[in-house]
Amino acid sequence: MKYRLNEKIVEYVAEGKANAGDDTILLHKAIDLSKGMPWSSDGFTIAPLLENKLFPTFLSETKSLLISLWKKAGVTLSSDFNPSHYHTIIKNQEQHLAAVEQTKLISTEDFPISIRLIEQRISTICGTELEAKNPWDGASVFHFRVVRPNAGDNNPLHRDVWLEDYTNCINLYIPIAGSNENSSLAIIPSSHLWPENSVVRTDGGAIINGIRFNVPAVMEVNRDFQVVRPNPKENEVLIFSPYLIHGGAANLNTDITRISIELRLWKKGQR
Repeated sequence: MKYRLNEKIVEYVAEGKANAGDDTILLHKAIDLSKGMPWSSDGFTIAPLLENKLFPTFLSETKSLLISLWKKAGVTLSSDFNPSHYHTIIKNQEQHLAAVEQTKLISTEDFPISIRLIEQRISTICGTELEAKNPWDGASVFHFRVVRPNAGDNNPLHRDVWLEDYTNCINLYIPIAGSNENSSLAIIPSSHLWPENSVVRTDGGAIINGIRFNVPAVMEVNRDFQVVRPNPKENEVLIFSPYLIHGGAANLNTDITRISIELRLWKKGQR
């Protein structure tokens, strides 16, 4: 798969059986939490996240949590460590993968501030009451995404809903460190409205450069498209449909690690 990002060519080769899909538009069978919003045709929006007085506490608690999680993986850090320098202290891929294991599937009880504040804020933006609880399995979790510069840590282009337990929700990308015009999450605007036969993808989780990903990977796009980085700033959140094709966000910075929080919300009481 080859595409242009930040005026540079980005390319990956995904191993796996190809699936061309049919003319089904998955969003038409879903609870569309962007429906009726001014951004529904694009599939995403950027909005302020927290009250200004709350954000410093959120950021401080987030960094403390990250450092404590990395320490569990055997990465010794001082309390004033800058998370955007993560790549400078990781010795090898094995240590990185151990650190990644600690920074995913974290209970929202450990979220840096009350998760209810996030639920309330995003509920207001989406015009419906939401909660960070997956009706598929009852899980209430969030993840840190850590993408080192020029290291291939990012997911390939994909739809989250190719994994069954991520249907009917809304996605959040919250920048924490090193997220800028060269590293923030990439998306294909309006691709949540595309039929499945607009792309060729792997049947299951893709293998790229020997690394297995949970998500299937787009292998080919059969229509005009543009990959862009919406690039939310500090104390902003990127809200986007899980039916939108996203990922493939190579960190093109030379010496900055990008770190973000990934969180999903569903309509409250959904079964």
